[in-house]
Amino acid sequence: MDKVKILGVVGSPRKKGNTFTLVNKALEGAMSVPGVETEIYEMAGKKIHHCIGCFKCMEKGECAFKDDLQPFANTYMQADGVIWGAPVYHMSIPASMKAALDRLGNVICVAYAREGQDIPRFSKVCGLLSAGGDRYGGQELVLSFLINSCLIMNGLVVSGDTMKGSYIGAPAWTGDPDYLGKENVLNDQKGLIMAESVGRRVAEMTKIVRRGISSLGDELPGDYFEKPEIK
Repeated sequence: MDKVKILGVVGSPRKKGNTFTLVNKALEGAMSVPGVETEIYEMAGKKIHHCIGCFKCMEKGECAFKDDLQPFANTYMQADGVIWGAPVYHMSIPASMKAALDRLGNVICVAYAREGQDIPRFSKVCGLLSAGGDRYGGQELVLSFLINSCLIMNGLVVSGDTMKGSYIGAPAWTGDPDYLGKENVLNDQKGLIMAESVGRRVAEMTKIVRRGISSLGDELPGDYFEKPEIK
């Protein structure tokens, strides 16, 4: 069987910060599983316009805005599994990440419609990470938001090992010793252990799902296999 690809998405607008470290730790866990390759994508520094509800995507088959969303969408399309990481911003995800997610679903759906296909049946396996300034600083709200985002994108959400504390994802604490340090998450050993566990579980489940889809072959609709280009 070909290798499966796990994409780590860093939703923080802060480059190479705590969320990056957390996602990277999860990808290390993914790479501990044989037959896995990984890629990390930072939203920091990217230009992604927010959706304005113009419905040009429905009319023209592509988004009215041409920015960094299209390259990100194509990177996402090529992944078999995705690990989403986001810091807590006002008890939710950062605005830049929300802008990307708002448009991502639309451009993917119209890309499939352009090819005469139904809404995609991805079954991409997803794992979730969040970093907050306090131990109970809104991480579960971020994880819950991301769970719903993955489900609406026809993703299969998995957790890490429950006995390690990862029952819906990996919440990490980044406020020790202060709120400004870019590497504070390294002080949260439990958070790092949970992140690694999430990454390993995503990789394992991705291999199971892809092997199942491959073995079923023609019994499944083509949109389990085909990945149209996002324009």
